[in-house]
Amino acid sequence: MPQIIIEGIDVPAHVIATIIGLAMCIWGVQLARFISSLAFAAVLGYATHILTYGLFHSVALSILFTILAIFIGFIIGFTLFKVALSIVFGYAISTILVRGAVLTLLMTIVLAAVIYILSSNVLAVLFAATGASLVYKSTIALGLQPTIALIIAILIGVVGVYNQLRRRM
Repeated sequence: MPQIIIEGIDVPAHVIATIIGLAMCIWGVQLARFISSLAFAAVLGYATHILTYGLFHSVALSILFTILAIFIGFIIGFTLFKVALSIVFGYAISTILVRGAVLTLLMTIVLAAVIYILSSNVLAVLFAATGASLVYKSTIALGLQPTIALIIAILIGVVGVYNQLRRRM
């Protein structure tokens, strides 16, 4: 069987991450409802699992509530995708900036509101930047020189923003 892991690097995972990054970069806004559904379902399911297991100390109840939360998160993520994406992006940013549950919750609410207000202009840039960063990190892990990877990521990011904003006009 051919070896697909090189020096601790999972080559197929990085190739898939590069492809996902390209898709997010070029078609992120067009895929926003689908991505929002998956992301919001994952975040809501994870949060529900942590909270219900902490409250009830029951794996069975935690799994039951988690499955229900994933289903609800998928529906909310699809129907209210800008709200869901704003919350997900706000949560992701706030967990980097602050520590503690209360501060994270407050920062998530504030950032989600700001992102939602700016979402029509910022959403394409967020998807393009996220996709370009995935491409950059994955191509470096696959052995591409960082300078070349950065140039490629910037070019893909610019093309991605242009493509997404052009389709919206």
